[in-house]
Amino acid sequence: MNYNKSARGVLIAIVAIVFLLLCIIRLSDLQLVNGKNLRKVSEDKLYMSMTIKAPRGNILDRYGETLAGNKLCYNLQIQKTDLSKEEFSQSLYKLYKLVGGNVDFVDNLPISSEEPFKFTFVSDKNSNYKQKLNDWFDKYNLEPANADKTLEKLCEIYGISSKYSPKDKRVICGLIYDMKLRGFSIYNPYTLQEDISAETIAIIKENSDSLPGINVVESTVRYYPGGELAAHVLGNVGVIYQDEYEKLKNENYSMDATIGKQGIELSYEKYLKGTDGIKSFEQTIDGLSDVITAKPAKQGNNVFLTIDKNLQIAMETQLSETIKHISSTVAPDCISGSAVCIDVNNGEILAIASSPSYIPSEYNKKYNELIKNPGNPVWNRAIGGAYEPGSTFKMLTAIAAIEEGVISPTEVILDNGVYKYYKDYQPQCMEWRYGITHGYVDVVKGLQESCNYYFYDVGRRLGIEKLNEYQEKFGFGEKTNIEINGEVSGQIASPENKKKRGENWNPGDTLQAAIGQSDNLFTPIQLASYVATIANGGTRYQPHLVKYVKRTTDGKLIEEKKPVVLDKLDIDENTLKYIKEGMKKVASEGTASDVFHDFFVKVAGKTGTAEVSKGSSNAIFVAVAP
Repeated sequence: MNYNKSARGVLIAIVAIVFLLLCIIRLSDLQLVNGKNLRKVSEDKLYMSMTIKAPRGNILDRYGETLAGNKLCYNLQIQKTDLSKEEFSQSLYKLYKLVGGNVDFVDNLPISSEEPFKFTFVSDKNSNYKQKLNDWFDKYNLEPANADKTLEKLCEIYGISSKYSPKDKRVICGLIYDMKLRGFSIYNPYTLQEDISAETIAIIKENSDSLPGINVVESTVRYYPGGELAAHVLGNVGVIYQDEYEKLKNENYSMDATIGKQGIELSYEKYLKGTDGIKSFEQTIDGLSDVITAKPAKQGNNVFLTIDKNLQIAMETQLSETIKHISSTVAPDCISGSAVCIDVNNGEILAIASSPSYIPSEYNKKYNELIKNPGNPVWNRAIGGAYEPGSTFKMLTAIAAIEEGVISPTEVILDNGVYKYYKDYQPQCMEWRYGITHGYVDVVKGLQESCNYYFYDVGRRLGIEKLNEYQEKFGFGEKTNIEINGEVSGQIASPENKKKRGENWNPGDTLQAAIGQSDNLFTPIQLASYVATIANGGTRYQPHLVKYVKRTTDGKLIEEKKPVVLDKLDIDENTLKYIKEGMKKVASEGTASDVFHDFFVKVAGKTGTAEVSKGSSNAIFVAVAP
């Protein structure tokens, strides 16, 4: 009996020791062998990290006045939760019904928003409609079908209930499609709209219990205090697109990032972009609780422009008022224009304007409205519009002819009204319309009175080859490479360019080229650079908009733009003296004297009128002051 009790005790002790050893082994495995991995799994289940968007750097004028900054806002954001597809689409449907009138739901789904549904692919030079449609089906593993059936299939994939109306299903389907495009995940929340209204905030908070994962978060939004001021220079920002993300994903961009799309916002993106921060949250099935840890975001760098804000305001105001005045008096079809002001000593652009314009912060919202506007407000005419320079070109013809010894500055040519050198082409001087001529004309009077007859003869003697040579020296026919996008190179009137069109160069073309007509097409910024080169004695600087970049935190200089000399034209001072005298007389006694004869500063300039195929002529004026 005692033996049995003893044996039983030993057995129990052995079992207990084995159990204890097993526990020790298991605990060792959990804590020592796989402890780090299991801890990470545990933390991944309990916590998540979320990106804190960094504010962009400011864009300022030359004196530190803010042209583009940031303001506090509240964004409507959707967090991924453990909801099923059906529950999630139901939550989005309720959100749409609650705030659909206040929020612009982003929609990139290539199916029309209204019935009858149809695909909305547009053919372009690289691919046709059918190719784009088939590529899209392949990309999303969809069976080719019509728009209605494709929409129903997507609704099935996304868990969108059949009880909703076709229009409602289309809205929710488009929203989920866009979320997937932008990589919506537990680590990448989706910002439905920035800077929502107080009314929308109130609605979301009142219904928060029935809108799981849908939150209002504090953030910053791009702010342009001047409204339309310098819009074409500043550009605009927007949500990153898939193709942009593919290029930038290795540079710490998220699928929810906001990036520069045009202007300085685009070209100086790498400086303006800040360093995003991180917040760690405890995750619950309904969303997020309090912040556990946080790494603050760092604002981007400040970009200082060469622009003078006050001068920019004055230029845009006067340009707009002048267009309205011309439209209401002499040319109803005058709806647009541009202007450029450049420092002749270094190429810094002090002001640059294109009218009509737009408000950068409204660009994305009003894009369709803007592109339908006949004035095309999104087009930067100052760098993207190429126009015949008309008589503003005559200084170049005169410089080339004097420098090449074709004429002397004091030589006179008798204006006979009709230029009869060629039998088959005999253009007239403008004064001949009234039965009069300019009489004897030298280079100063030729510029002052803008005598076409004088420049026909000078151009014929000079020849198109030499004229083209000087055009290239002054930078015509090539981009200035200003820092913002949208610039065109224009073109010079030349036998080569005409040959490309399958046409022959005729003697009459040379006469027209000499007065700024024919195929000459220049941008306003090229004209500004050309006149600046004359004004400073022959140094052609590269026009530029950026002065320097400074770090936001401590003001440390990161980049400084130095003047860049593109060419030094070896023009005789005596030549320039006569050219400038002619330009001064344009303003004091000639074609622009009505405006400038008693102006408060001394002005030297040149008027130009270029005929176009339809409508009123283009009016051009170039000047130097004081």
